[in-house]
Amino acid sequence: MDLSISLQNALSGLQAAQASMSVIASNISNAQTPGYSQETVPLTTTVVGGESAGVQAGVPQREISASLNATAREQNTAAAAASATNNYYQQIQNLVGQVNGTGSLSTVLNSFSSAMQTLATTPQDQVAQQAAVTAGQTLAQTLNNLSSGIQQIRAGADGQIAGDVTTVNQALQEIASDNTQIEHLKAEGESTAALEDQRDQALDQVSQMMGVQSFVRPNGGMVVLTTTGQVLVDSTTAQLSFTPSGTMTAGTPVSGITLNGTDISSSITTGSLGALLTMRDQTLPNLTAQLNQFANNLFNSMQTPALATTNSGLGATNDANHFFAAVDTANGVDNAASIEVNPSLVADPSLLDGPANNPNPAITQTLTQNLTANQSFSAAGGLPATTTTLGGYVSQVISQLATASAAASDNNTFQSNLQTQLAAQASTASGVNLDQQLEQLTEFQNMYAASAHVLSTVDNMFQALFQIQ
Repeated sequence: MDLSISLQNALSGLQAAQASMSVIASNISNAQTPGYSQETVPLTTTVVGGESAGVQAGVPQREISASLNATAREQNTAAAAASATNNYYQQIQNLVGQVNGTGSLSTVLNSFSSAMQTLATTPQDQVAQQAAVTAGQTLAQTLNNLSSGIQQIRAGADGQIAGDVTTVNQALQEIASDNTQIEHLKAEGESTAALEDQRDQALDQVSQMMGVQSFVRPNGGMVVLTTTGQVLVDSTTAQLSFTPSGTMTAGTPVSGITLNGTDISSSITTGSLGALLTMRDQTLPNLTAQLNQFANNLFNSMQTPALATTNSGLGATNDANHFFAAVDTANGVDNAASIEVNPSLVADPSLLDGPANNPNPAITQTLTQNLTANQSFSAAGGLPATTTTLGGYVSQVISQLATASAAASDNNTFQSNLQTQLAAQASTASGVNLDQQLEQLTEFQNMYAASAHVLSTVDNMFQALFQIQ
């Protein structure tokens, strides 16, 4: 064999071994680095004149499974949605409570009903009159607090949407920046593995907020789209826009998420953003609608022409002769927020027994009977139209919420476990295998030593030739 070819073989072997050991060392040192993909140096045989002339070390490349990564990314989207949904249902559950739980609407309603029943047996008892008014105030305040709490949770979801949109925009900018560098390095034949890992982490971050799809062009640039095909990153980078509402009421206008001026909120149904939009725009408004329906029926049932309360002027509905006030049954979108005991009754609880010179025990008897009688409730917030008592309706509202909350918790557990499994599979395919790396390190050390030995032998042979000459 020509000594020059032997020399080339030995030198290229040294270089290839050195390049491979350098990458293996990097792999081992980054074994616990989140998002790091194991790298390899592709080795190819160099052929000159039909004969092997050594080995060529290529540009370090990542070892990944694109399909597994895509599946894991989709699961990240589902898990993030399940986590956000469960988190907000727990907040709602803590606010509303359990049926007959301490401070719950059903418990307060039962206390009010008991106070009215006691008064109905002793309608002229001033202590019982005051107790009934106080229990009514507690019921109204409970509805007020529930309404306020719902709007606070909605405002929290709205604020989190704003935070998520900011995170998405930052990640999209990171992907675009990485694209520019990757395309440049690829054109120069340099390794882009580290930048590709960084870009994938940014894409993972976006996928937690909303469903996305992506592909990589031959030049190395990544294209990112929404699940419905709107372009987020290509030759240019789009930015999502959102305006947080701040303090909320049931009637506060809310912002949609826009892309290039087009509202895409309806197409964002997955990820944390999808879950937050559903909470803010559907789940919580549905609960408000149910409380509004309850407040309307409570207001209508707690009235009798014999009750000498006057029009409070607090709402669009004429509330004279009503126990409660500040309810607009025709146009109110959140009467639970405004309902209160009629001010004239608060000022004079004895009105519950009529004028002092002409007591009327039928007042409290009628109100008490109305309070516990079956009533017609219109469809509201996912509950169908029904005929039941006020207490029965509250139980339906709380039971529906408890069922949804339990389902959200179960789904969160399931999606989280599945996410862990798929992440482990993806990590097995692309993560660092220390045993494998140590084994390969030994192989390349031996390759380096063998190449060095060949190089030394060739050098000795050249020295011998020079001495002969």
